Order: sequence, then C-alpha cells, then structure tokens
Amino acid sequence: MLLKKDGDLLADAADVQRWRLSLPSKPALSYQGHEYYPLTALTGISYRIDEAKQALLIEAKPDALSPTRLNGSASQFSTPNPSSPGGFINYDIFTQYTQQRFQLDSLVELGAFNGRGVGVSNFLAKDISDKAQLIRLDTTWTLDKPDQLTSLRIGDAISGAGAWGRPVRFGGLQWATNFQTQPGFVTFPMPSIAGEAALPSVVDVYVENNLLLNRQVQPGPFTINNVPMITGLRDMRMVVRDMLGREQIISQPYYVSPNLLQKNLQDFSYEIGPIRRNYGLESNDYGRWFAVGTHRLGFSDHFTGEWHTELLQNQQNIGLGSVFLSPSIGVFDAAIAASHSQKGSGDLLSLGFQRQTSGLSFGGHAQFASSQFTQLGLAQDRPAPKLLSSLHLGYSTSDYGSFSLNHIYQQYRDRDNVSLINANYNLTVGEGWFLNLSAFNTLSDGNNKGISLVLSHTLGERTSASLTTGIQNDSPSTLMRVQRNLPPGSGLGYRVLAGYDGMERIESGITLQNDVGTYNVDASRFQGQSNVRGSASGGLAIMGGDAFFSRRLNSSFAVVQVPDYPNVHVYAENQLVATTNASGNALLPALRPYQQNHIRIEQADLPLDAQIDTLTINAAPYFRSGFLLKFPIRRSRGATMKIVLDNGQPLPAGAIVQIIGQQEEFPVALKGNVYITGLAPDNHLRVLWHDQSCQLEVSFPETEEPLPDLGVFACHGVSP
Repeated sequence: MLLKKDGDLLADAADVQRWRLSLPSKPALSYQGHEYYPLTALTGISYRIDEAKQALLIEAKPDALSPTRLNGSASQFSTPNPSSPGGFINYDIFTQYTQQRFQLDSLVELGAFNGRGVGVSNFLAKDISDKAQLIRLDTTWTLDKPDQLTSLRIGDAISGAGAWGRPVRFGGLQWATNFQTQPGFVTFPMPSIAGEAALPSVVDVYVENNLLLNRQVQPGPFTINNVPMITGLRDMRMVVRDMLGREQIISQPYYVSPNLLQKNLQDFSYEIGPIRRNYGLESNDYGRWFAVGTHRLGFSDHFTGEWHTELLQNQQNIGLGSVFLSPSIGVFDAAIAASHSQKGSGDLLSLGFQRQTSGLSFGGHAQFASSQFTQLGLAQDRPAPKLLSSLHLGYSTSDYGSFSLNHIYQQYRDRDNVSLINANYNLTVGEGWFLNLSAFNTLSDGNNKGISLVLSHTLGERTSASLTTGIQNDSPSTLMRVQRNLPPGSGLGYRVLAGYDGMERIESGITLQNDVGTYNVDASRFQGQSNVRGSASGGLAIMGGDAFFSRRLNSSFAVVQVPDYPNVHVYAENQLVATTNASGNALLPALRPYQQNHIRIEQADLPLDAQIDTLTINAAPYFRSGFLLKFPIRRSRGATMKIVLDNGQPLPAGAIVQIIGQQEEFPVALKGNVYITGLAPDNHLRVLWHDQSCQLEVSFPETEEPLPDLGVFACHGVSP
C-alpha cells in the first residue's frame, strides 16, 4: 500500500486482483517495479483504515467483484497407456439341424496391435459341413489420436454421409473425427446460467425437480457454463443459498439438441478408395473408385453448417446442410444438393423440424429429389426416390404412460409407394409390471395390418415373464415366454416359449457362460418341423509371452503381471475378475477404452517377503488393444544371520554389513544378529566396524520360508 501526501491511498495491482476487484481503466502509478491504483478509482467500493489494528477495511458491492466462472461439466481426458505388441482371436460357431440337414457356420476375427494402432480382420466360413466357403468381411488398420479426436483407418470402412448422403462400404483410406476417443467429451452446446451472491453461497441447479449440479461460489457475480442437461425444451431452476440460509431462485428455459455442434467445433470425414460390392457374399469384390468429403462446423451455439461432396469418374455430387435452433420453437434442418452424371443434372432438397419437451414431442422430415439425381448408395440403374418423408408425435406422462405415433411415406418412380403408420403405448402397471400396446397399418397395402399387446413382469434381478397376444392379417397369436438372462460373470441362463402362432409353437433354450466362452443350445417345433440350434463363442488373447482363453474380446484388455506370484486375485473397479497363473500373469478383459480403469491386486495373497511399491494402478487402454500392466512387486529375498568374531563373541551392535556392489547398508543388532534383503543365490558381504572390515561368502538357498535363517558366520580380522 502507498499513501500520498494528499491522503489518497493506493493499492498494488496484484492485491486488487487478489481481492477479486476489477482494475480501473485509468493509468497506473509505477513505483519500484510495481503498479499501483488509487482506491478512489475502484467503483462500487468504500473503505476505511482502522489505525488501531493497522488494517484496511473494504466494503464492496457484489457487482464490483470479478465474476466467477465455473464449468458444470468438464471433459476428463485420460492419456491412454501405449499398447503393447500382441494379438487376439475371437470365434463364433453356429450349428443347426433341421429337416434332416446339418449345417455348420463360423465367424472368426483376427486382431493384432502395437503402439501404432490395431488391425482387425473378419472371416465368415459358410456351410462348413457341406460346401465350405470362406469369405473375408472386413480388414482394417486403425490408428486413433485421442488428443486430436481423430482416427485414421486403412482398409475396409464405411463412408461418412452427412445430412443427405448414403453411407457405403469401401476399401481405402479414411480420416475422420472420432469423439469416442474422449468418452466424456460433449459435442453439442450446453446452456449456461448466471447469478450473483453477496456472501459465500451454495448453488443448486434443477431440471424438472431433478438435482443436476451442486457448486460452491464466492461473493460476486458468477456464471456456470456447460451445465449437464436433459435434451429438448426444459425449464432450468437455480437456487442460490448463502451462509445465512437466505435463498434466491432464478428460472430460465433452455433448449439442448444433440444435432448441433458447439461453437467452433468441427466434425469431418474424408475417404478415398473403391466401393465394396456384394459384402458378405464375395471376399474382394471392389468397384468404382470415389473420393468423399463431409465437414460440419459449429458456427454458433444455435447454428451448425456442413458440406458434403462425392467425386467419381462419371458422377459428381455436392451439397450444403444446416441445423438451426430456435430456443422457443425447436430445431430446423435443411439441405440442398446437386449431382451430375450420365443421367444428366439432378438436385435434392431436404427439410426437417423437431420439437421436444418434457411431455410432448413432434416433428417431421421430407426429402425431395429429381429423377436425374444420383448419389453413392443408390444403384446406377435406378432413379432416385421422388419423396422420402416421415412424421412423428410423442406424448409422455408421469402416471399414465407414454404414447407415440409414426407415419412413413416413400414415393418411388420405379416401384410401388410405401405408406406405413404405427402407434405405440407403454405403461408401467404397479411394481415390476409393464404393458405395451402397438398397432400398425400399411396404408399402401390394406391387407397388411396388425395389433399386439405385451404384458411383462420381472421375477427377480435376471428373470422375467411376458405374455404376447395379437392379430396380424386375420391370423391370431398368443405366446407365453419366461426368460432368465446371463449374469455378468459365470452362470446359466435359459428361455422357454410356448403358445399358438397360426399353429402350435414351442421353443426352449439354455445358455452357459464361463470365463472362456459362451455356449447355447436351442430347440423348437413350429409348423410341424423340429429345429435344433447350437452356438459357441470365445476368444484368445496373446501378449507378454503368454496366451489366455477368454470370452469374446470386443473391447480393450490388459495383462496384469505380478512376476513369480501365482494365485493373486486381481480386481477391476473393486470387482474380482481374474487370478494370476503359475507365471504371475492374468488377463483383464472388458476394460473401458480411453477411460481410467481402477485395477488392484489383493495384498493378502502376497507372501510376507514381498516388497510392495503399490497395490493399485489406474490405466486407460486404446480401443480393442491390450497393454502390459506390471505391478512393481518383488521378493525381498531377505534372511537373518549371526556374525561372530574370532574369539567367538558376537559382532558389536552398530556394525554395518553391505552386499558388495550395492549401496544399501544393514546395521547389526544385539548378539551379532543382522537382517539383510536383496540377496542373490551367491553373495559377497563386507562387514565394517570402526576402521576394520572383513568379507563373508554367503549362499541364499531357494526356499518357501518367508524369513530363513542362514546360520552363524565368522568375521576374521575384526576385534571389538
């Protein structure tokens, strides 16, 4: 602080900012390398000096304080652990016996990974029991860049489509955003809410009486950004409660739509390569080459734009799309596109609207195209549909269930039009009872209509029963089903179905799951025919010089290494998932990619001579990849021994013993006893006492004893 001759008091700029007061716009006074501002230049405050206490007392209005900015939802990015070299195999075997014919099919997936990505290839073996045919499905090498939210794919992939395009399978290169590499990242704009606190306060944010956020704020204005919200048009209520218990309530409506992108956020996909044909029927049937680009950009929190282009030798397309949010009305989308091909020039127009509230939601979409319009995913010899449209209406209540109505109308130039309407009603009846009533009518074909009623009841955590009755095209049916789902771990599941569906229908099945696979057997009789089906699925992980049988490896995994310690229990998120084998290794399947997985081992399973640096490790793997997770645990290889002098007396307490070549020192206790760790099978020890020393040759035998005693050793040439 500085006091001028005229009595004006000046404060250091650093102190003003520490008090959370805004710096004035007038120039500062420089003194000894610091900048000072007169307190009279600060707006919204009053001050006085307590000379007895040598204290400066400042009273500030809340709006004089710098605003506090808080994030209601922050993305927690976890840098993934580098993948270790390894691989995996998944298999699915399907068998069926019907009408005295036996059929056997299989699906095999091969994967390999390292620090540069993961490669996966799928093969379908059809009708192995008769005319075996092996078909390659997809072969792709993927390199994820979580810090950039992108992925590079080499091989088979699916192209981006945008607002009006059609995705196609192809082989080549794809570079695209991949928001799944940061699971906590929210792509659409989330609302903000602002308030003001006179005292330290607690802020609660509610949506429809559900508490979504709780934060503490300091006095002054504050803003909470990125409040996690329920999508649609809702009312948000903020309660500010200060330390005296006084409350102020602020309410404001908001509209959140996942169809929008945050301001300046980009979402893109670029591809080049030949189009895949006859997928699932031929292994290497590739056709025309193409290049496709799709790019979306959040221009603001209320407007997202995109462009999409398709380039082929005899066909080109380009189009623009947009999504616009009117907070009080709803979400509008529109797209226009033009094409040029051997058919000529064509165009496309797409329009849509949707509004969603807590009770009522409705909307529609329509796409018009000229007969000459062409695009990827549309057969070259077929004209584009004239109109593709849909309408939807939904209404939900807290006590009387929810209702939805949908209408689809598709107008074609080369085949009959499609007009379909369906309605659904869902209601929770009492505890554990659920009712569903649905009806449909194909307006373009009056003979295709039906109505069904489903009543289901939960019979426990994994078991449920349902009764389904209805009529379709004048054919009634009534079916009763009881089903028990598989547990997360090893266990048994089953299903039984019986009833009338035009004629008697009976089905039953049993499913068994253990740590290395899932197995299913089904039998059915319908329309006078019997059918028996069976399946088996599982996986094999190869990494760290070891192989592990497992259930299907559809996600990420790790190999935990506790070297030389078998039968150690391994936990993931406090759930027992594996036990180390004879080599001290264990497979941890089904880890969450790009998220921290809490992994620990059981200390009670380790011997007393184990030196433990840590029992818990947090790890984030890459998707569909594995990594080695080595716990820093080792045997202390410790033992006790007694050292005596030439006269038979114990080595004096306080003497020092060293393993030659190591830095650690071990003090001698009473009666010449000493405890030494880190011993090898053969050891050279040095004994130090005052300025004297001797050397000992000591062997450490392999033993299961946690603390063996090596016996008595004589230290020659050392006197007390």
